[in-house]
Amino acid sequence: MSRFDESVEKIVETLELQNVPIGVRFSETPDRQGVERQLRICEALDVVKRENVVINLSKENCTCRGGSHIAGWQALTLEEFAALFLAANVYESKEVAEASVSKQLEPEYRGRFLILGPLDKFETDPDMVLFFVNPAQADRILGLACFEGAEPFLHYPASTVCSTISNTLAKGKPDVNLISTFERTRHKWSPDKLIVTLPFKDFMTAVRSVDYSGYGKKAAS
Repeated sequence: MSRFDESVEKIVETLELQNVPIGVRFSETPDRQGVERQLRICEALDVVKRENVVINLSKENCTCRGGSHIAGWQALTLEEFAALFLAANVYESKEVAEASVSKQLEPEYRGRFLILGPLDKFETDPDMVLFFVNPAQADRILGLACFEGAEPFLHYPASTVCSTISNTLAKGKPDVNLISTFERTRHKWSPDKLIVTLPFKDFMTAVRSVDYSGYGKKAAS
């Protein structure tokens, strides 16, 4: 039994979530329940969502250069990182691509492993908690997290799914990711879904606030 079973049950039931929230944690050691597969970070999140398993990702088994860069395992130059977006026709030119990605947060090394899994399988505190939700659920999660004063981080246009992890860690604030059209198409994710990522402390605020906030059980009928 996980120490987060009660919190997960409370938030899933209140917000009528279709999936258990995903715990995200950097560590120098792999999770003992985790499996290691050759995956992109976005693919790993999809596997967790579909198979209810814990994934241990590292530089050795992350198959996406951009993901390895975002995770702080293998830094890309500005030109190399911009080229990934340019290859997908996200920007009109090399100059525009470089100017845009230069404004993104600089990734930091935070641990050899990125552990992703259902929160109710975590035995230690995650760094953050990630939700696949519809807009109405996103509004309620952020409302609950803000009950004691959290501030959402601004959405960055043309951002990748894995950037929600680095944004949340770097800013220490909730992050909203609209899911790029490329990742949405690759994983056949529903067009009405987006990702909300909360620092762990804000997730615990959301759980505590369920019984008191208008975004929780105190919602007007």
